Amino acid sequence: MIIKNFFEKDINRNIETVIKADDRDHISTEVAEYVITKEIGNKIRELFSNYKSYSGSNGVWISGFFGSGKSHLLKILSYVLENKEVDGYKCGELFAEKIEDDVLLKGDIVSSTRIPSESILFNIDQQAQITTKDDPAAILKVFYKVFYDHVGYYGFQPHVAEFEMWLDKQGKYGEFKSKFENILGSIWETARMDYFDPRVHKFFFKNF
Repeated sequence: MIIKNFFEKDINRNIETVIKADDRDHISTEVAEYVITKEIGNKIRELFSNYKSYSGSNGVWISGFFGSGKSHLLKILSYVLENKEVDGYKCGELFAEKIEDDVLLKGDIVSSTRIPSESILFNIDQQAQITTKDDPAAILKVFYKVFYDHVGYYGFQPHVAEFEMWLDKQGKYGEFKSKFENILGSIWETARMDYFDPRVHKFFFKNF
Protein backbone atom coordinates (compact mmCIF):
# COMPACT_ATOMS: atom_id res chain seq x y z
CA MET A 1 0.00 0.00 0.00
CA ILE A 2 1.36 3.41 -1.00
CA ILE A 3 0.70 6.15 1.57
CA LYS A 4 0.04 8.89 -1.00
CA ASN A 5 -2.93 6.90 -2.27
CA PHE A 6 -4.73 7.59 1.00
CA PHE A 7 -4.97 11.27 0.12
CA GLU A 8 -7.67 12.74 -2.07
CA LYS A 9 -5.41 15.59 -3.25
CA ASP A 10 -2.04 15.28 -4.92
CA ILE A 11 0.46 15.59 -2.05
CA ASN A 12 3.25 16.49 -4.47
CA ARG A 13 1.56 19.72 -5.55
CA ASN A 14 2.95 23.06 -4.41
CA ILE A 15 1.38 24.14 -1.11
CA GLU A 16 1.73 27.75 -0.02
CA THR A 17 3.15 27.91 3.50
CA VAL A 18 2.05 31.51 4.06
CA ILE A 19 -1.33 32.94 3.07
CA LYS A 20 -0.96 36.35 1.42
CA ALA A 21 -3.87 38.78 1.39
CA ASP A 22 -3.10 40.06 -2.11
CA ASP A 23 -2.51 36.63 -3.70
CA ARG A 24 -5.47 35.88 -5.97
CA ASP A 25 -3.86 33.18 -8.09
CA HIS A 26 -5.06 30.27 -5.97
CA ILE A 27 -8.54 31.36 -4.92
CA SER A 28 -10.53 28.26 -5.83
CA THR A 29 -7.89 25.99 -4.29
CA GLU A 30 -7.81 27.98 -1.05
CA VAL A 31 -11.59 27.90 -0.70
CA ALA A 32 -11.92 24.23 -1.66
CA GLU A 33 -9.21 23.11 0.76
CA TYR A 34 -10.11 25.34 3.69
CA VAL A 35 -10.90 23.22 6.74
CA ILE A 36 -13.87 24.40 8.79
CA THR A 37 -13.09 23.24 12.31
CA LYS A 38 -15.79 22.93 14.95
CA GLU A 39 -14.68 26.18 16.60
CA ILE A 40 -14.64 28.11 13.33
CA GLY A 41 -18.02 26.66 12.44
CA ASN A 42 -19.48 27.98 15.69
CA LYS A 43 -18.06 31.45 15.09
CA ILE A 44 -19.07 31.83 11.45
CA ARG A 45 -22.58 30.61 12.28
CA GLU A 46 -23.15 33.83 14.23
CA LEU A 47 -21.36 35.89 11.59
CA PHE A 48 -23.46 34.73 8.64
CA SER A 49 -26.69 34.79 10.64
CA ASN A 50 -26.14 38.47 11.48
CA TYR A 51 -24.68 39.39 8.10
CA LYS A 52 -27.73 38.38 6.09
CA SER A 53 -30.20 40.19 8.33
CA TYR A 54 -28.37 43.27 9.62
CA SER A 55 -29.55 46.55 8.09
CA GLY A 56 -26.97 49.00 9.45
CA SER A 57 -23.20 49.22 9.59
CA ASN A 58 -21.44 46.22 11.01
CA GLY A 59 -17.97 45.15 11.99
CA VAL A 60 -16.29 41.95 13.11
CA TRP A 61 -13.11 41.61 15.12
CA ILE A 62 -11.08 38.45 14.47
CA SER A 63 -8.68 37.70 17.30
CA GLY A 64 -6.22 34.88 17.88
CA PHE A 65 -2.61 34.03 18.54
CA PHE A 66 0.10 34.64 15.96
CA GLY A 67 -0.14 31.99 13.27
CA SER A 68 -3.61 30.86 14.33
CA GLY A 69 -5.12 31.55 10.91
CA LYS A 70 -6.78 34.94 11.35
CA SER A 71 -5.68 36.31 7.99
CA HIS A 72 -6.50 33.05 6.27
CA LEU A 73 -10.04 33.06 7.65
CA LEU A 74 -10.53 36.71 6.72
CA LYS A 75 -9.36 36.06 3.18
CA ILE A 76 -11.65 33.05 2.78
CA LEU A 77 -14.64 35.02 4.10
CA SER A 78 -13.95 37.81 1.60
CA TYR A 79 -14.04 35.28 -1.24
CA VAL A 80 -17.22 33.71 0.09
CA LEU A 81 -19.10 37.00 0.51
CA GLU A 82 -18.05 38.30 -2.91
CA ASN A 83 -19.02 34.92 -4.37
CA LYS A 84 -17.02 35.52 -7.52
CA GLU A 85 -16.74 32.78 -10.09
CA VAL A 86 -13.23 31.34 -10.29
CA ASP A 87 -12.23 28.32 -12.37
CA GLY A 88 -15.90 27.60 -13.03
CA TYR A 89 -16.90 27.66 -9.36
CA LYS A 90 -18.73 30.25 -7.28
CA CYS A 91 -16.60 30.74 -4.17
CA GLY A 92 -19.56 31.13 -1.82
CA GLU A 93 -21.32 28.05 -3.14
CA LEU A 94 -18.09 26.06 -3.03
CA PHE A 95 -17.65 27.03 0.62
CA ALA A 96 -21.28 26.25 1.50
CA GLU A 97 -20.91 22.74 0.09
CA LYS A 98 -18.32 22.06 2.78
CA ILE A 99 -21.04 22.35 5.44
CA GLU A 100 -22.53 18.88 5.76
CA ASP A 101 -24.14 18.73 9.20
CA ASP A 102 -25.58 22.22 9.73
CA VAL A 103 -28.47 23.05 7.41
CA LEU A 104 -29.09 26.47 8.98
CA LEU A 105 -25.47 27.57 8.61
CA LYS A 106 -25.37 26.35 5.02
CA GLY A 107 -28.56 28.27 4.26
CA ASP A 108 -27.21 31.43 5.91
CA ILE A 109 -24.03 31.23 3.84
CA VAL A 110 -26.01 30.87 0.62
CA SER A 111 -28.27 33.79 1.60
CA SER A 112 -25.25 35.95 2.45
CA THR A 113 -23.64 35.34 -0.93
CA ARG A 114 -26.70 36.88 -2.60
CA ILE A 115 -25.97 40.23 -0.96
CA PRO A 116 -23.78 42.38 -3.27
CA SER A 117 -20.35 42.58 -1.68
CA GLU A 118 -16.90 43.89 -2.54
CA SER A 119 -13.76 43.20 -0.55
CA ILE A 120 -10.55 45.17 -0.18
CA LEU A 121 -7.76 43.01 1.21
CA PHE A 122 -4.40 44.52 2.12
CA ASN A 123 -1.48 44.30 4.50
CA ILE A 124 -1.47 47.52 6.48
CA ASP A 125 2.33 47.55 6.89
CA GLN A 126 2.83 47.37 3.13
CA GLN A 127 0.55 50.37 2.63
CA ALA A 128 1.99 52.51 5.43
CA GLN A 129 4.58 54.31 3.28
CA ILE A 130 2.32 57.37 3.12
CA THR A 131 2.64 58.09 6.82
CA THR A 132 4.73 57.47 9.94
CA LYS A 133 3.86 55.13 12.77
CA ASP A 134 3.87 57.95 15.32
CA ASP A 135 1.16 59.77 13.37
CA PRO A 136 -2.07 59.48 15.43
CA ALA A 137 -4.05 59.26 12.18
CA ALA A 138 -1.70 56.72 10.56
CA ILE A 139 -4.23 53.88 10.32
CA LEU A 140 -6.98 56.17 9.03
CA LYS A 141 -4.67 57.53 6.32
CA VAL A 142 -3.79 54.02 5.18
CA PHE A 143 -7.48 53.11 4.99
CA TYR A 144 -8.14 56.20 2.88
CA LYS A 145 -5.24 55.38 0.57
CA VAL A 146 -6.33 51.80 0.00
CA PHE A 147 -9.93 52.83 -0.60
CA TYR A 148 -8.97 55.58 -3.06
CA ASP A 149 -6.67 53.18 -4.93
CA HIS A 150 -9.43 50.59 -5.05
CA VAL A 151 -11.90 52.94 -6.75
CA GLY A 152 -9.29 54.23 -9.19
CA TYR A 153 -8.17 57.47 -7.55
CA TYR A 154 -4.61 58.40 -6.57
CA GLY A 155 -4.54 57.31 -2.94
CA PHE A 156 -0.86 58.13 -2.47
CA GLN A 157 -1.80 61.81 -2.48
CA PRO A 158 -5.20 62.16 -0.76
CA HIS A 159 -5.76 65.73 -1.97
CA VAL A 160 -5.34 64.55 -5.58
CA ALA A 161 -7.73 61.66 -4.90
CA GLU A 162 -10.28 64.05 -3.39
CA PHE A 163 -10.01 66.26 -6.47
CA GLU A 164 -10.64 63.22 -8.68
CA MET A 165 -13.59 62.20 -6.54
CA TRP A 166 -15.02 65.72 -6.80
CA LEU A 167 -14.73 65.57 -10.59
CA ASP A 168 -16.42 62.17 -10.55
CA LYS A 169 -19.33 63.52 -8.53
CA GLN A 170 -19.71 66.31 -11.09
CA GLY A 171 -19.74 63.70 -13.85
CA LYS A 172 -16.65 65.27 -15.41
CA TYR A 173 -13.82 62.94 -14.43
CA GLY A 174 -13.80 61.14 -17.77
CA GLU A 175 -13.97 64.45 -19.64
CA PHE A 176 -11.13 65.81 -17.53
CA LYS A 177 -8.85 62.85 -18.28
CA SER A 178 -9.62 63.06 -21.98
CA LYS A 179 -8.94 66.80 -22.11
CA PHE A 180 -5.75 66.38 -20.09
CA GLU A 181 -4.42 63.78 -22.52
CA ASN A 182 -5.38 65.85 -25.57
CA ILE A 183 -3.62 68.96 -24.28
CA LEU A 184 -0.53 67.47 -22.64
CA GLY A 185 -0.23 64.20 -24.52
CA SER A 186 -0.01 62.24 -21.27
CA ILE A 187 -2.39 59.80 -19.63
CA TRP A 188 -3.69 61.28 -16.39
CA GLU A 189 -3.17 58.10 -14.35
CA THR A 190 0.54 58.31 -15.17
CA ALA A 191 0.97 62.08 -15.01
CA ARG A 192 -0.76 62.43 -11.64
CA MET A 193 2.22 60.72 -10.01
CA ASP A 194 4.19 63.84 -11.00
CA TYR A 195 1.39 66.29 -10.34
CA PHE A 196 3.99 68.88 -9.27
CA ASP A 197 5.35 68.86 -12.83
CA PRO A 198 5.17 72.47 -14.17
CA ARG A 199 3.20 71.27 -17.19
CA VAL A 200 0.54 69.78 -14.94
CA HIS A 201 0.37 72.95 -12.86
CA LYS A 202 0.03 75.03 -16.00
CA PHE A 203 -2.83 72.83 -17.17
CA PHE A 204 -4.72 73.33 -13.92
CA PHE A 205 -4.21 77.07 -13.76
CA LYS A 206 -5.32 77.46 -17.35
CA ASN A 207 -8.37 75.19 -17.23
CA PHE A 208 -9.69 75.44 -13.66
